[in-house]
Amino acid sequence: MAVYTHLSDHEISDLLTGYNIGSFISATGILQGIDNTNYKVSTDEGAFILTIFESRIAPDDLPFFLSFMDHLYKNGIRCPAPVLRKDSSALSFFDDKPAALFPFLDGHGVDYSDIIPVFCFELGVVLGNMHKASQSFPLSRINSMGIEAWDYRLRKVGESAKEFIDILEQIKCAWPTSLPHGVIHADFFPDNVFILDGHIHAIIDFYFSATDFLAYDLAIALNAWCFSSDHTLCAEKSQSFLDGYQSVRPLTQEEKDSFQILCQGACLRFLSSRLYDLTFLDPKALVTPKDPTEYIKKLEFHCANKIF
Repeated sequence: MAVYTHLSDHEISDLLTGYNIGSFISATGILQGIDNTNYKVSTDEGAFILTIFESRIAPDDLPFFLSFMDHLYKNGIRCPAPVLRKDSSALSFFDDKPAALFPFLDGHGVDYSDIIPVFCFELGVVLGNMHKASQSFPLSRINSMGIEAWDYRLRKVGESAKEFIDILEQIKCAWPTSLPHGVIHADFFPDNVFILDGHIHAIIDFYFSATDFLAYDLAIALNAWCFSSDHTLCAEKSQSFLDGYQSVRPLTQEEKDSFQILCQGACLRFLSSRLYDLTFLDPKALVTPKDPTEYIKKLEFHCANKIF
């Protein structure tokens, strides 16, 4: 279950009076969410998603996230752009919790069987187009899940993370300082992509978005999509993915030279989070921590192999 804030039909209907979206018909809680509360809302003008933002997302960051989604949508990227209120605000509030309304997007989640090379090429094209669109976005945000966050989490885990702390120190020394950058998704995983009729239909969950190296976002995505179920790299998938991306935005030589270290960092970003969540598991948590083993194996691969 992931409906943390329980709202009655009357409360949702009252909240929707701030929007020009027709008359309320019904609302159903969506249990698949992890960090926020989501309701599918139906009115006589269509279907929408009402998101109540819970404690993980800093309220001060919400205008950035919502503005970025709106910018991408206006630049041809199919993602949930916030529906504006009658007062032109993108945010509502319920009991001091911020909320936003989005159009309901058709499509379904990605199965492992969907991730074939031709689909990976399409993924690369979509990510390349997102990165091109981000270049004209005027706002910026420091990446709160950057190297400092990996360092903090690994050191809090302690002795069992010593091997990874040592690798992190090597990564710090080799980390690039000047590569093409912009606002990145930073969480371009299969569970954040909807497909329809075998093609990518929408990208969701931009709540880790931040200003960072574009090639780092590419490395995160390659790790998420191009490894087999036993966590070994599928060369055909990775090549198709990179070909698709570079058909839109060719990588610079500096990005290619830095890609191995970016892939290692992309592994540590999620490895550190998973180790931390597993070590400091809240017994009342509704979400089961993810196994860090996957990213240990991917990190081992990238320490021993280059993509370019």
